[in-house]
Amino acid sequence: MMMRWLMIGLLAGLLGCDNTSSSVETWPMVQQCNLHQQPCTATKGQAQVTLDIRPRPIPVAKPLDVTVTLSGIQAKSVALDISGINMYMGYNRVDLQPAGPGRWTGQSMLAFCTNQKMEWRLSVLITQPD
Repeated sequence: MMMRWLMIGLLAGLLGCDNTSSSVETWPMVQQCNLHQQPCTATKGQAQVTLDIRPRPIPVAKPLDVTVTLSGIQAKSVALDISGINMYMGYNRVDLQPAGPGRWTGQSMLAFCTNQKMEWRLSVLITQPD
């Protein structure tokens, strides 16, 4: 079974991808996008992954509506992983549900932190069908 992981990390934006069967493929990082203002899209070849989080600006300790839109890439499952860059914030991963062709949705939340400026990495994990 071929698995592909797509990381869209965003300090409000970092991005990478890996293809886990025996090789790893890295996608260019998306650093010029701010999820507080707009969806962020990563593109590699014909494949495109867009991450959209609402409400905007993104609040702390409140429910977030997450949408991942895929183009040119098939998915068996999609998950969102949120981790703190400048402080460990515990395990925070949610499985997204299919919501139409190439569209996956769910809810998550950013944990409250005592740091004045918390930086986050958001990773979209995509498992491809065989």
